[in-house]
Amino acid sequence: MAIQNKYIAQLEKLLTHLKNAKLVYLEAADHANNSDKKRYLNQHALKRNRFFQDTLSELQNLGMSYDDLIISGFNFNQMLISSIETLNDSATNKCLKVDLNLSKIYQKIISFEFDTSIFEKHIETIEECIENRNRLINSLSSEVNLNRIY
Repeated sequence: MAIQNKYIAQLEKLLTHLKNAKLVYLEAADHANNSDKKRYLNQHALKRNRFFQDTLSELQNLGMSYDDLIISGFNFNQMLISSIETLNDSATNKCLKVDLNLSKIYQKIISFEFDTSIFEKHIETIEECIENRNRLINSLSSEVNLNRIY
């Protein structure tokens, strides 16, 4: 039973971070300067929301109701205070940071002896997003370095 409680605690933590990730992606989409970027970021916000719903369903399968979860009483002021350190980050960096946090939480979740196949699919999506963002950042920094040379 203790293992199941730890698993549930990690799923609750994941819910909180998925909700935050969705909001970060929506905020980034609001600041995007072209329609392709805006669409891309909105699609990833929707994916984080779908992951949230999948995680909530898993918790309900374990006998938890939404009212029992910490996330039901989630305090947005708390999230604002915890995000002050990232205020000056670019939208790309904020998205990268939330995905890196999600990846760490997912790695803990799949280490449990439960059926985590749905979470493995989530991890694939998030890690692919992290790789794409790292490639983009590397290509942009290469362009900046080339421009400095000339």
